[in-house]
Amino acid sequence: MKRVVHAIALTGLMTLGAGLLAAAPAAAGTPPEVFHQRLKGSFSTQVCGFTVNNVLKGTLTFKTTVDASGTASFQSEAHVMQTMTNPLNDKVVHLDNSGRDAWSDGGVLNPDGTTTFTDTLTGTDMRVYTSHSSVLLKDHGYTAIVETVDSNGDLVDAYVVEHGPHEFAGDQDALCDAITAALGP
Repeated sequence: MKRVVHAIALTGLMTLGAGLLAAAPAAAGTPPEVFHQRLKGSFSTQVCGFTVNNVLKGTLTFKTTVDASGTASFQSEAHVMQTMTNPLNDKVVHLDNSGRDAWSDGGVLNPDGTTTFTDTLTGTDMRVYTSHSSVLLKDHGYTAIVETVDSNGDLVDAYVVEHGPHEFAGDQDALCDAITAALGP
């Protein structure tokens, strides 16, 4: 799981992204297709053992480009702010995500016949902070997820390159510790 926080705040965006992939332009060398959406909503959910009331605001821009060879590349840029309130004690914590994710369906063909794909994430993947701006967890900078597959499409190698503080990096326990510190009794 690349980013657990997206499951908390942005579950619907994954479905949206999958739909956009299916709608990628078919003709090679076509102009980019850009989809922009404002996000706004409120909902209650269970997070880290707490029932919380959420307010979500932000924007999502998704761009699909097909080059002259027919290779599609994708870029998703999101700026999302989520406020969680514990209804039992009215304590509040904020989660903020502002970053870019870029990848392509055309990898790099290696001399041994394998193909390497890279998914590059930049920006602030996660910042958890209180109403007094005390930062409880931050994860930002550069992350590249690199996967190599053989000619059958089977994964033969995978690794992650990171630069910058990555206190979260998919660690659900670290996220829950920060949320509990802010929302706990």
